[in-house]
Amino acid sequence: MSSASFGTAKDEIRQAINIVDLVGSYLDLRRQGSGYVALCPWHDDSKPSLQVNPARQIWKCWVCGIGGDIFSFIMRHEGVEFREALKLLADRAGIQLTQQKQRPITPGSPDDKAALLAATAWAEKQFHEYLLKSEAAEVARQYLEDRGITPASVEKFNIGFSPDSFTWLLDRSRNTPHSPAVLEAVDLVGKSERGTFYDRFRGRVIFPIRDAQSRPIAFGGRVLPSSKDQGGKYVNSRETKLFSKREQLYALDLASKAARKSRHLTVVEGYTDVVLCHQFGVDDVVACLGTALGEGHIPLLRRFADTITLLLDGDEAGQKRTNDILELFVTATIDLRVLTLPDELDPADFLLEYGATQFNQLLKEKSVDALEHKIRVATHELDIARETHRASTALEEILATLAKYAMARGADPKSLRTQQLIARLARQFLVEETFVRERYNQLCQVSREAKRPVIVTSAPASTSQIPLRPEFKLNAISMDEIELLEILVAHYELAGTALSELGELDLSADATKVIFRTYRQLEEAGESLDFGRVLAEIEDAQLKSLMVQLVEVADRKASKANLDPPTRLRHLLQKIHRGHEQRIIREKEEYLQLPEANDQQKHDVFLEILEAKRRQQGLIAPTDG
Repeated sequence: MSSASFGTAKDEIRQAINIVDLVGSYLDLRRQGSGYVALCPWHDDSKPSLQVNPARQIWKCWVCGIGGDIFSFIMRHEGVEFREALKLLADRAGIQLTQQKQRPITPGSPDDKAALLAATAWAEKQFHEYLLKSEAAEVARQYLEDRGITPASVEKFNIGFSPDSFTWLLDRSRNTPHSPAVLEAVDLVGKSERGTFYDRFRGRVIFPIRDAQSRPIAFGGRVLPSSKDQGGKYVNSRETKLFSKREQLYALDLASKAARKSRHLTVVEGYTDVVLCHQFGVDDVVACLGTALGEGHIPLLRRFADTITLLLDGDEAGQKRTNDILELFVTATIDLRVLTLPDELDPADFLLEYGATQFNQLLKEKSVDALEHKIRVATHELDIARETHRASTALEEILATLAKYAMARGADPKSLRTQQLIARLARQFLVEETFVRERYNQLCQVSREAKRPVIVTSAPASTSQIPLRPEFKLNAISMDEIELLEILVAHYELAGTALSELGELDLSADATKVIFRTYRQLEEAGESLDFGRVLAEIEDAQLKSLMVQLVEVADRKASKANLDPPTRLRHLLQKIHRGHEQRIIREKEEYLQLPEANDQQKHDVFLEILEAKRRQQGLIAPTDG
């Protein structure tokens, strides 16, 4: 087995694994022309839409509009981030990854992740077998039966039971590799003030919590109704090296297959809610783990779904939690819908009483988008005529949310839907429509100014200030920059010329800047700049997909271009320089309109504009940079 650091492993793994072999190990490939095709696993595909190009070592689904290399295929199929995909592919290629400047980890110690995963997998098996086989677990089996959970669901979710003993799991671990220190590191045991270990989960039904690769990483324990209260109805594992409740979702490993096709997930509150949903055939359902949906969950949800339906209990507490969560989704590029169950039922009870047909009908017909939910909650039991202060506060909150939504999504504040909402709010709150519209426009302006970049007149802004994980889409890139990227991916021998002529400040799109930066880093490291090497270096799955789009278009246009590539590039560089100069002029002209700028600052900026315009017209020679 060879070894490589994370920095050098990408290219070794890329060269060691053929994309046809990799995709073929997951999907049924068949030859079509010079490539291969398969049914796409991410949409309801009846004829092969997923194409594999062995020459380029890329894959693409034209229906989904996604593609990439071996890394992004594993990222999407296994639901993991780049580093985890790198590790999985390294194992497949027989390449051992090494961490630079990291202290050695003793195998079997609490710092050894493999030892921690082995301990949780072992414990899951102990709990599950005890539930199935022990006479003492009859009370737990009866509880699950009373809740309507079938033996098939017990097997599917590996549900278990822990006896009411302080040392049951510790005793069973004595002749295993799983030391008390390792069990403590995954929160299966605790340590008393006297230094003695004890089982954390006692007398509880155990729900294993698994990561996206179906590996048990934590546990949730539900006390039996007949048991004495031992610190709450539910006990969940604390935060460990394996588990963070703010970044994990219960049953995501089981729901991900359905979610990849539907691009939809339903989030419920409890373990039994999830189990019953899956049991009734509603498979795209997950639950939070002892906490409400938070910021850490958004990237995880976005990986699998474009739309989230929040299905919380119909009681007042559930409604309040839903309203709090709304603010998180306002600025995220993910749609949130809300469904309130009738009669204050939870999903499990509703399914047992009414069945899957009515449940699915509610999801389809009664869920409302987040903005509509906001209006309903804010106006619930509100007497507009009498409670004027509360009504004014509610209207302000609704308009502020609407403005945030419009600014975050780049929506048109004057869209038909927005105007309809404004007219509705005016009628509902008994105020003039012009007043509501003016206040809404003011709040939009506040949101817009909060996002306005600072313009400086001397030193340029840092070229590294790019938004964290921006949206990389082809329609967000100018035609000139698209052509630049097409030339780079198709004619890597010209990349050096482009890198010497352009800097990131000459570029406008985030995607172009990141790709350009990747080329520069590889060049400075003395690496190849061919398409496959650059694609392997990029870690963002969406950006990989965009790169595949670019190279496919570039290959199709190659035979139709009127100019040879070097000439195309030379003309393009001139256009990009002129465009950058024009952007600077526009920004400085906008700066002149700012009321906070003093006369001296405006005078300096005016001279800079004059110099830039003279440079554009060829009256003075351009300066370096």
